[in-house]
Parts: sequence; C-alpha cells; structure tokens
Amino acid sequence: MKPQPAIITSQQGPDDFWMMLQSGDRTGLEGLYKLYSHELFRFGLSMVADEDFVQDCIQEVFIDLWKYHKTLQQANNVKVYLFKSLSRKISKASSKEKKWRKEEIRENNTPGYFIESIESNIINHQKDEDLERKIAKALQHLPARQKEVILYLFFEDFSYEEVSKMMGINLRSVYTLAWKAISNLKKSVISIFVMVVCFF
Repeated sequence: MKPQPAIITSQQGPDDFWMMLQSGDRTGLEGLYKLYSHELFRFGLSMVADEDFVQDCIQEVFIDLWKYHKTLQQANNVKVYLFKSLSRKISKASSKEKKWRKEEIRENNTPGYFIESIESNIINHQKDEDLERKIAKALQHLPARQKEVILYLFFEDFSYEEVSKMMGINLRSVYTLAWKAISNLKKSVISIFVMVVCFF
C-alpha cells in the first residue's frame, strides 16, 4: 500500500519525535513515519520506478532506525537524515538487484553548467576553515529558499534532481535559485568571488 500524506494533529515536530526514538519510545518512530513516509515515497520513485521496491527500502530505513535507536546521535536536520538514508539504501539495494537507474538531466541554455563547475570548486575548498566561516555567515543573509538550496546541494551533497523532488519545484527552478544564491554569496564573500569569477 502506498503511504498516504501525513495528517499530524500533535504539536510535536520531527526533533521531538527523534528524541523520543532515541529514548526507545516507539511513538517517535511512528511519528517520523507519518510525517515523512509520503515524501520519502515520492523521492524514492524519482530514483527508481518500482513502487514495491521503494516501499521496501523505506521500511528498511525505519527498521534500521529502531534497531539502532540506542546509538543514534542528534540529527541537525531530521528530514535530510531520512532522505540521505533512503538514497543510500536504494543505491545499495538496487545495485545488487540490477535495478538502479539514474539519468543525467541537463537543460540547454540554463545556468546549470556553470553552477556545477562552481560547485566542484566550492567543495574542493570546504576544508578551508576561514572560508567555511565566511560562507556560514553569508548564508544567514540569503532568502530562505536560496539558503535551503545551497545547504542541500553543497553541504548535504544532494543532486539537483534530488533537491527538485525534495523542494517540490522543477529542475530549472533549482538551478535558478542556486544561481541567485551564488551571485548573492559572491557579493558577500571575497574568497568565493575570486574562486568563481572565471565562470561568470
């Protein structure tokens, strides 16, 4: 059965459910499942077109959560943690079963080509602590959606296609938001400007 959109009437949020899960309260696990199973299902289908396979992988993610709940650390972003867990689970399981199918999506005349080049440069320099501090400070001044895109792409290592599914927007919009965010960061962080100016 396909997971249905969650109807949450409690005031408890994902962080509350996560803490309950850590303490061994099964209600926390159930709360997270109700909150995210529908989004996880759609996200899984964006990677492999097999509903039963995706549902099995989601079930395994939550089984693992309960199995290892005693050793779970505090998650900075519960949603990101679950999406990354499902992505790894699907990738590993589907490669064994020869079902993994991932298409490289590119659109002509979009800023995507430039952004991907910039992304590789940013990732290569992330170990520079001074640059990281500057980026973190500059991120606080970005509009919420631009900040969300940058965090998913450059810090959580989601692909553009995955971010599109997570945020419920098309691929072109992800590129546009990332383009605008990098342009704003360039104005605030000289180091980033030096690093990417050749791509503009």
